[in-house]
Amino acid sequence: MSVISFAPTLLPVSNKLKSLLNQTLCDYLTQATQLNQQSADRYTFNFRDTSYNAENGGFRPVEIAINQQSSGEWNIEYITEFAYFGNYYPELERSMDFDISNNCWFTSYSGWLSLKTHQQDAKELYQLWEGNFLAYVDMDAYDQIKASC
Repeated sequence: MSVISFAPTLLPVSNKLKSLLNQTLCDYLTQATQLNQQSADRYTFNFRDTSYNAENGGFRPVEIAINQQSSGEWNIEYITEFAYFGNYYPELERSMDFDISNNCWFTSYSGWLSLKTHQQDAKELYQLWEGNFLAYVDMDAYDQIKASC
């Protein structure tokens, strides 16, 4: 597998993010082939800064899921960023979520909103988030990048 084709979404997902997912998936499939594992029609990508914690902060973990349609195109199902919340016993929770497959988005301060009725706000926030995320990837902020099926 060299290049995967992504289906259009309501969010302006950049070619740079698509290329990152494509490369991460290709790396994973190369390893899976060496281990005689089958390919799948759904993959989850995890980007982690293993030093991230509630006291010192760091780069927030991100999870992205994709699935393949019968046409061969891939859908980005969701993009979720996690953060620690709470004072005495902080827990890692969803802080931002672009649930593309259900046409909704979430921030910890506003809750769930529709991508269709709040599309401009979602696009602006998504573009800001994606630009930062890709800059962090370029800085090698995530020391653990994994794909799984």
